[in-house]
Amino acid sequence: MKKHLKLTALAAATVLALGACSSGQDNGSSQQAPAPAVAPAVSPVLSAKTVAEAGLNQPLTPAQINVVLTQEGNPVITPDGKNIAVTVGLSNHGQVALISKGKYPVHFGAQRLGANGKADMDLSRAMIPLIDPGSSAQVTIMLPVDKMLNHSAELLPVQEQVAWFDAWGTKPVVVGPFSECTGSMAGKICGPDGKPLATQPAK
Repeated sequence: MKKHLKLTALAAATVLALGACSSGQDNGSSQQAPAPAVAPAVSPVLSAKTVAEAGLNQPLTPAQINVVLTQEGNPVITPDGKNIAVTVGLSNHGQVALISKGKYPVHFGAQRLGANGKADMDLSRAMIPLIDPGSSAQVTIMLPVDKMLNHSAELLPVQEQVAWFDAWGTKPVVVGPFSECTGSMAGKICGPDGKPLATQPAK
């Protein structure tokens, strides 16, 4: 009888020991290792080198654009008398380089203004050299005299197939109105001050 009690006690102790081990394993498996930190997605940076080599091949966004325009000197008449040449400085304070290259190039454009002050005609384009963020460049654009008489024009960059930069906060340069001079200055083109425009030096 004593032997039977000892065997029963031993069996009970074994069951308790196995239960304790099993309980320890369950606790260990329930403590999952912390998940590794996931790095935030980083948008690809359109570097100046990329723009210079491949051009602009995607639409720009308002957050990327900050361009300040400054008229450089007075408009002048080209030697052949057919165009009014206007030089404008472009300062790029934005996040992306600008260039007239790629699927969506940026050009410097001119639009004629109607009597209501709104653009009524697309006049011309000029090529923009590579302008890195923080850099500036000058661009000269030609306005056809026959389309500018008694009209003004607004000048500003445009990304082809996307938008004019005034939609992104760029203030255009406005020149004119231009008219045919009268009296002793007949045959010349006058600016808004009534004085004839100087002739651009021949190159």
